[in-house]
Amino acid sequence: MSQTFTVENFKGVREITLSPEGSLVVIAGGNGAGKSSFIDAFVELFDPKGTRLTPKPIRDGEDEARAEFIDTDLDIRVVRTWKKNDAGRLEVFALDGAKYGKPAEVVARLTGGLIFDPVAFLNLDEKKQRDALLSKVALPFDLDEVAREKAGAESRRLEAGRDVKRLEGALASIPKPAPGTPAEEVSSQAILDEIDAAQHAQRHRERVERVYQDLAGELHDLESELAGLQRRLDDTRAQKAAAYKAREALPTPVDVAPLRGRLADVEQTNAAVRAGRDHARVAAELAAARSAHDAAQADIDAVETKKAAGLAAASFPVAGLSVDESGVTFEGIPFAQVNSAMRRRIAFAIATAGDPQLRLVIVKDGDLLDAESLESIRALAAERGYTALIERDRDESRQIGFTIVDGALGGAQ
Repeated sequence: MSQTFTVENFKGVREITLSPEGSLVVIAGGNGAGKSSFIDAFVELFDPKGTRLTPKPIRDGEDEARAEFIDTDLDIRVVRTWKKNDAGRLEVFALDGAKYGKPAEVVARLTGGLIFDPVAFLNLDEKKQRDALLSKVALPFDLDEVAREKAGAESRRLEAGRDVKRLEGALASIPKPAPGTPAEEVSSQAILDEIDAAQHAQRHRERVERVYQDLAGELHDLESELAGLQRRLDDTRAQKAAAYKAREALPTPVDVAPLRGRLADVEQTNAAVRAGRDHARVAAELAAARSAHDAAQADIDAVETKKAAGLAAASFPVAGLSVDESGVTFEGIPFAQVNSAMRRRIAFAIATAGDPQLRLVIVKDGDLLDAESLESIRALAAERGYTALIERDRDESRQIGFTIVDGALGGAQ
């Protein structure tokens, strides 16, 4: 594989052309020498969206800046030219000079959509690491849509839970009906009618009784005057006999005290009936609220099951790698808690996931890598057929890489 990297008049670079060998390309140099400018030129070159990443891309005193990449194996030449302080013009050519009509689409196809910086990935917060990883993984669902489904179910569960607590309190405050309490309130009118009838009969009895008593008294008086009142005595006896018959024909007296007791019990019974109805109503509402709560929980469980199945079916760049709502996980452990060497290895594996035609990794913060980490990246890049373009000036960088001095190539080994 033969690759050439060229930058002219971009930021701090005057003109540099590299045709490196091997999988590791280290760009070294002191502060302000131009190594960051060299790396930035290729970050912008391989941005298919044409995002303006650099406010002033053209070197002071120059009219035009250019970044170019050639890969003979891919038969491709990618060029971005800046003639003003904008995102530049992207062009893609075959090595015979034929020009591609849609350069952004060609670059996106070549790179798989973007050039992934594994060290920058390590410095992202957990949410952004998760998003970056998911951009490299084909999931059978929209994870954000799954999150919205779960949030909706959680909201429904919360509302149903509030109803459950409210109705449990309401149900506890209502006395539970005693066994045998009727379902409907009892009418007191029938008892009142019985009382009226009994009172009417009692008044009639009292009237008859008074008549009888009066006649009996009068008879006593007449008998004491029997000699002169025989005729009156006979009449009185006849009247007494008639009154006696009427008295004997009277029905048995009705005791209204039990009826009054029943009347007093009616309101107590009806209060129990009303309480029973309230108890049944609130119990039904509580059952409905519990059902709604359970249904919302079932929705949450279904969302979690759907998400877990999708993540389990997804092909992640490293075995054991996955995501949760907070960020990236490795073998079930939050990515931030994985040891640093493994994190770097995983980040590089993510960067080299997929099967792009142009296998290039650009690392801007290479000074964060120690010698062991750098060697690990070199070995992984070689194993996967990648070129790792790394900005780094620590340790042995100037001995193993290309050194930039004042915007130009100062030396290489």
